[in-house]
This record gives sequence, C-alpha cells and structure tokens, in this order.
Amino acid sequence: KQWYQRRVREGPQKKVVSDKISVVLRNVGNAPILKKQRYNVDKNKTVRWMSNWIRDKLKLPQNDNVILYISQHFAPPLDQHVGNLYECFGTNDKLVIQYSTQPAYG
Repeated sequence: KQWYQRRVREGPQKKVVSDKISVVLRNVGNAPILKKQRYNVDKNKTVRWMSNWIRDKLKLPQNDNVILYISQHFAPPLDQHVGNLYECFGTNDKLVIQYSTQPAYG
C-alpha cells in the first residue's frame, strides 16, 4: 500500500482539460459485459462510487460486490479518487478499469 500512495503523490502529470476523465470498463471472469464500455466520469468520484455505479448498470443485487482492478493486477482503495488513478495509470488519455464480481488476478 505504501508504494501505491507514493506513486499517487509522485505520479506523472496528465493533462486534465475538464473535470471529466475518459474511463474504459472491461469485464473480467464471469462478470456481465456492459453494453457501453466508454464513459466520461467526474475525476472527483471515488472507487467506491464507481463500484456501486457499475453494479447498478449491471442490474446486480445490492449485496453483490463489484471489484475494480487497475493494470490487471491490483484493486485500488475504495476511497481513492478516479482522478488520482488517471494521473498515475492513465494511458492514451483514458483510464482502463477491469471489473469483476469475484476476486481475480491471484
């Protein structure tokens, strides 16, 4: 967790022209596929909000978890802002987030 926090603080700066960030959502494992995979999300939204929002889009029950992954191997903290993740892990002006309904990548 410590290396992650350091990378968030010291990560490369991306140009954020507006308060929105282009996010690409990809399913992992048995998670249902979203009809639309590209969204513009407010950079101040948290990972918890994204997880709940994806669960609602997939019409899953409230007690089902949606786990988000960055770079296909780690789950960011629920209180992390999407803007910080974009600054550290965004490529080609977008942030790719994988989502799953079960633990994946390990």
